[in-house]
Amino acid sequence: MKDLLVYVDSPAKSQLFMTYAANIGRDLGLTVKYIYVHTPPNFPLGMPGSLSASVAVSQMDIDREVDKIKYHFNLQISKLNASDPGLPLLDFTIEIGLPGEILQAYCRTEMVDTIMLSSPKEYSVFSDDTDNIDVIRKVGCPVWLVPEGITYRPFSEILYATDYHMEDIPNLKLLAAFASRFPANITAVHVSGDTGFEEKVKSEGFASMIKKETGYEMISFKILPEKKGEPLVEELHNFALTMDADLIVLLRENRGFIDRLLHGSRSEKIARQTQLPVLIYNEKRR
Repeated sequence: MKDLLVYVDSPAKSQLFMTYAANIGRDLGLTVKYIYVHTPPNFPLGMPGSLSASVAVSQMDIDREVDKIKYHFNLQISKLNASDPGLPLLDFTIEIGLPGEILQAYCRTEMVDTIMLSSPKEYSVFSDDTDNIDVIRKVGCPVWLVPEGITYRPFSEILYATDYHMEDIPNLKLLAAFASRFPANITAVHVSGDTGFEEKVKSEGFASMIKKETGYEMISFKILPEKKGEPLVEELHNFALTMDADLIVLLRENRGFIDRLLHGSRSEKIARQTQLPVLIYNEKRR
């Protein structure tokens, strides 16, 4: 059984996030491994001149921090297991280093299915001010972004933001397998200023091809007209509200969506307010 690797910034303050991850692991048939990455102020250790009293003190500080994190992980996991005997295996690990590099190394193993990150309330899930974007750009496996403070509910309506490329097909297969576990409807949405784009998609038989390739009938397709001066994330947000979506899925290689989501203060405000989890597929283009 593969792991859902859950990056926890503060086990003592992450009960809701850890609970969310445990429930996702249960419904997806994944074990859950929580990970805390400690980055000492003088990291990396062992550089020339580092063998000093200050390093010895720093190492003691690291040991104390690790012991504290172990205590809080054990406490939170005990509470979770007591609250729901049906949860999957819950485990934790503590690493020393840089979060992006550590998570990237884990993602290279065949044991990690996906990574989950928490998005602090004070930032957009797409803000460059957090470690999230660095992780998304580095790792090769799918990444969850879960807004801080939300509670888990099984998914019923999934919005998949797409540019309608052939590269979407392998990821829609993965998404269809994921959606079938609930089961959930998938709406593939494209925002375009090209008035003929919808007819092009229909004429090329993209919709029927996707259903045939995925073997999943609960997929529909929607073209939204791009509104001048309106951030993409606002259009997606408004449509997500209309369809009562409970998850937004992106393909990182659909660079137009990712790049446009990264800009604009209004976009960041909307992204904070949606309180919707985001799943980003990072697979290389086939």
